[in-house]
Amino acid sequence: MSGRKVAVACQVRHQGPGIKKYPPPLRINRGPCTTSCPWWLKLRSCRCSLRLPGMSATQILKRALVTLLLELARAYGLTLSLNRDSPDLVVKKAFKKVVLRVHPDKPGGSEEAAKKLNIAYSNWQEAQKTPGQPGRPANAEGAVVATAKRKARREYRINAEAILLTYQGFSGLDSWLHFVGFIQARLKMWQVTNWCATLETNKDGTLHAHVMLQFRCQQDKTAATFAYQGLRPNVRTTDLCGEGLCRKRLQSSINRGMFYVWANKIGTQRMPDGSLCVAGNYTPCWTEGKCTYMVDARWPETLWKQRKVSHAMWKEYLYECRTGVIGRKRNLDAVMEQEAREARKKEIAERIKRIRANPGLYRPFPVVPSAQEWLALFKADALRYPILIVIGRSSTGKTEWAKSLFKNPLLLRIGTLEHFPDAMRSFGRELHDGIVMDDIRDLLFLHAHQDKIQGKYEGEVEFASTLGGQCAYYHDLYAVPFVATVNYSTVNLDALQTNDFLSLPSNRVVVEWPPATEQA
Repeated sequence: MSGRKVAVACQVRHQGPGIKKYPPPLRINRGPCTTSCPWWLKLRSCRCSLRLPGMSATQILKRALVTLLLELARAYGLTLSLNRDSPDLVVKKAFKKVVLRVHPDKPGGSEEAAKKLNIAYSNWQEAQKTPGQPGRPANAEGAVVATAKRKARREYRINAEAILLTYQGFSGLDSWLHFVGFIQARLKMWQVTNWCATLETNKDGTLHAHVMLQFRCQQDKTAATFAYQGLRPNVRTTDLCGEGLCRKRLQSSINRGMFYVWANKIGTQRMPDGSLCVAGNYTPCWTEGKCTYMVDARWPETLWKQRKVSHAMWKEYLYECRTGVIGRKRNLDAVMEQEAREARKKEIAERIKRIRANPGLYRPFPVVPSAQEWLALFKADALRYPILIVIGRSSTGKTEWAKSLFKNPLLLRIGTLEHFPDAMRSFGRELHDGIVMDDIRDLLFLHAHQDKIQGKYEGEVEFASTLGGQCAYYHDLYAVPFVATVNYSTVNLDALQTNDFLSLPSNRVVVEWPPATEQA
């Protein structure tokens, strides 16, 4: 009967020991065609429209072509790396290889086989050019837990079990309270089981609200469904910092998104009584909520690494999570120590800039010719270099003058130490152009460390030497200028005349501060 749809059951015997598989019935539009040829060849040449569940005509024809290619390859002894899910380019290359082998002009070729192959390939090519029925993807590797679809009218549709909504344009706490009431009034209509909402500040000072919703089952809704007073939310099927929902651990991913909204992040608003602007029925396990969930320590750690929570909050959440406390606490302490060190450096630099800009406290230093001649020695190679010793009374600015000789010197507070301080570890030739040893109380300190301050060329110098050598470190100090500042009360000043090292003019240059011109 022309035009009538008839269900035809097609039985296909698959290769295997005693195994028979029968695919679902094929729905065919009977037209003025014969059925003498196989259905996979007559599908497009005849006016037949075949549909398999979840597959388009293009996919069916592609699989038919692949089946024929594999049969002919086995018959003619060809090797093909081909299957039904191979990319189109691989299928085309396989077709060219097989069609050349079965061509009638080739030895052993077959006109019938070549004709069938060309018809199957032409049918597949024709189906690709014409709009087909929607089917499953050509290479479906697994189901996606949550998807967001855009319709032709530019309307987003959400098909997910949980979503994260972001509303922009809040005016203040009054609008926040009204918004919470709006959410609570629609939980049943939206089929929501668990939810959490918070009010936060943008970088420009405006406010936005985050809402995480978990539905009873997978929902298919548009973004307009969640509009609030004309504000359409930004809808995402992701949870913590843009991470997608994990299909294998779906509830854990949803809990992670709930914590992202619940957490006391930098910029979270507070009510007049000091409480956080957070609402919902699903909270972490250390709270007194009716419905709770366990928090993985990696969740707040991710927020901390992205600078979304403060050090204090991350420390609090770390102890609440009770997972990997020792290692993560050590990491937090190291970061806090480094930041405190950088803050101190910044404060000192600002203080130096402020004081030097005050002419009543700071005056430019005079040029000392002997010091300039000493600096010029380091521009040429030498076996060793002399040290500059600055002698002056306390609080005369000798240390400041010594530092002014360089662009970025390393300052070492020596005092009564018999060894180099730990600050020497931070020396770097690419960072520092000189070393200033401040306030040496015993001049024999220079004699004890002459191997380090002379800048010898043979190799690196060892510091912090111990019996086991566990704490030692090394620096290349060749042609690095050393300046030592001493007071008139410094012990063993007579070593400048009696010591075999300090008494030699080739080993030291002595400058009295302030110079005679400055004193006058």
